[in-house]
Amino acid sequence: MKIFFTGSPRALKTKRENHERIYNALGKKGTHLSDLVVKADPDNFYHTEYDYVIKHYKRTIQDLKKADIFVAEVSMHSMSMGYLVNKALELSKPVIALYTTGHEPFFLTGLDDSRLQIVEYNLNDVEHKVEDAIDYAASQQDTRFNFFVAPKHINFLDWVSQSKKIPRSVFLRKLIEREMANDEQYNNQ
Repeated sequence: MKIFFTGSPRALKTKRENHERIYNALGKKGTHLSDLVVKADPDNFYHTEYDYVIKHYKRTIQDLKKADIFVAEVSMHSMSMGYLVNKALELSKPVIALYTTGHEPFFLTGLDDSRLQIVEYNLNDVEHKVEDAIDYAASQQDTRFNFFVAPKHINFLDWVSQSKKIPRSVFLRKLIEREMANDEQYNNQ
């Protein structure tokens, strides 16, 4: 399983041990796509050349796309973490947002998405919390399903995708979920 873990490099000034413990616990459950979250120099990270910023952004998005699961340490307020959580959900990735006691990510708690877990932890239980969250996220991963449709159906899906700015798979998933919610026979099993 490929895991992309990140957090705000600013947090490394005060929470480096947290990031390292999470990183190590995740390493027992899968393959890391990046080690920047534990190796960044928080004093120099934000004082880099523009070319590096562009490369960092592209590499981050590539790693996110490769990931099976996205994990973010969100105890410190960060627009970048919010952006990446949202991007991961748009890509239909299971997301685990970890935070320390007293630092609940207020805005993220408003996201209503079954692929998002917001998990409180402390240094005494971080390994256990990470393991449980990864196991749950792995069970929630999407399964690829291919099927044949008529050209008129593809044309409609393309139109929906362009006009509503959502991927065809997201539209189909929502359509299926709506039908599931409305089907009494299915719901009374």
